[in-house]
Amino acid sequence: MTIFILILGFIVVLIMAAPSYGESLDEKRNKIDTQLNELNIDTETYFLKNNQIKIGVDVKQRKVFEVGLEDKTYEAKLQLIDLNNVIDVEIIEDNQVINKVSNSSMIGRAVVGGVLTGGVGAIIGGHTAKSKTTKVVKEISLRFRMNDMDNPYYDVIVFNDSKGLDRGSDLFKSKSKEILDLFGRIELVLEKGETYTNIK
Repeated sequence: MTIFILILGFIVVLIMAAPSYGESLDEKRNKIDTQLNELNIDTETYFLKNNQIKIGVDVKQRKVFEVGLEDKTYEAKLQLIDLNNVIDVEIIEDNQVINKVSNSSMIGRAVVGGVLTGGVGAIIGGHTAKSKTTKVVKEISLRFRMNDMDNPYYDVIVFNDSKGLDRGSDLFKSKSKEILDLFGRIELVLEKGETYTNIK
């Protein structure tokens, strides 16, 4: 009888908590939407989703966005990366760099200003550096190297699966295409300089 009362009490608590929990998620989403609208961020043109997080690029404003709710904590996330302050971007699959592009205008300013470190390799952009590959991929991220002493790097996880996806699967191929499409847009923005906004 005691166990039955405990179970019943637990169910009542869950039922009572559910509406407020749902409302708080809606409030968080609405707050993010309001902030994006106030900033005039275009989150619909070029984007992909990683669970509840939307990741994309607003070409006209030259900003990469990462918005939504964190998977486990359901905390609201709104991160904007100004591509004018990006030195280079890498695609990383399970800690292996597979592609990289540099911001030509930022590299030029950094070289003239004498602040670029890392040798000649850091100056050359748009190269592919494939190394050993595995059959299964668990995580893919975009790593932004910033012109910012306090926050020199920012990683955006565009795909994660604890079990991993087989490279030969249709789902992996589809996800890879989405990521490459987004990376290609970012690459075009970086290569065309600060005034280029006519990417179609």
